[in-house]
Amino acid sequence: MKNYYFFKLLILCVFFCLFDIQKTKASDVKIILKINNEIVTNIDIENEAKYLTALNKDLNNINKSDLLKISKNSLMKEVIKKNEISKYTNIENFSNDKILNSILKNFYTNLGLQNENDLKKYLEINNLNLDDVKKKITIEILWNQLIGRLYKNEIFIDERKIRQKIDKQKLNIQNSIEYDLSEIVFEINQNQNLNSKFEEIKENISKDGFNITANKYSVSDSAKFGGKLGKINQKQLSEIIQQKLEKISINEITDPIKVGAGYLILKINDKKEIENIIDEEKLFKQLFNIEREKQFNQYSLIYFNKVKLNSTYSE
Repeated sequence: MKNYYFFKLLILCVFFCLFDIQKTKASDVKIILKINNEIVTNIDIENEAKYLTALNKDLNNINKSDLLKISKNSLMKEVIKKNEISKYTNIENFSNDKILNSILKNFYTNLGLQNENDLKKYLEINNLNLDDVKKKITIEILWNQLIGRLYKNEIFIDERKIRQKIDKQKLNIQNSIEYDLSEIVFEINQNQNLNSKFEEIKENISKDGFNITANKYSVSDSAKFGGKLGKINQKQLSEIIQQKLEKISINEITDPIKVGAGYLILKINDKKEIENIIDEEKLFKQLFNIEREKQFNQYSLIYFNKVKLNSTYSE
């Protein structure tokens, strides 16, 4: 009998200890904002900060309040997208390993890693879980599929124009330039002036560097990687972008370039001359995909702003 009471007392002690721990943990959790019916806590934002810092190590160089602000904005975008996607599909039922693996490959390649196992280890070092990252990627995949369905009749690529551009390039057989580029895509509202917004972004670049500024200001998905686009042949770029890049040197930025509803700033990280060998069909496919992605991103931004406007917020 004594053993029975001792065991019961032990269970009660353990229960109250656990309850006290849970109470302490709960007191550390604060609701920061509510988007539609979804609550975002300080823990959510701190986890987003870990995620963004893992993708862009330069974020370690800014103060915590700025990092949390960037993380809050990033998470807000994700929640808005997730809420909208949920109206059309069940996110938990997504199962397209081919697309997911392709995007994961881009992920670990951008981070200088060799495979998914390296990515898993890298995330664990940064206190992140691969499954959580896959959920984030799934939201982006489903969002892109939604935009594709909604605007499939709006996206038009003039194939004849692309062929004409390739024919023109064939006449110009000298070597071409391969750029290593980063971008910031930004918007201005009715109360803002383009020049003053550009000056604000330039000041932030001088203060924090291009990568961190991309996280702060860019509305492009590349913002998560500090705006990094990677290596692009000049022949894959529009004439106006080529002209802008020709005017600047390595580590310099272009003036804002109008793209759809926003503006684009490009930075040259590096450039080199490469032998000009034209594979017409390969180049056609590249130019076709670039034009399609440009139009797709414009409609994605338009639709996101529409959804954001119709969302409810409370802080």
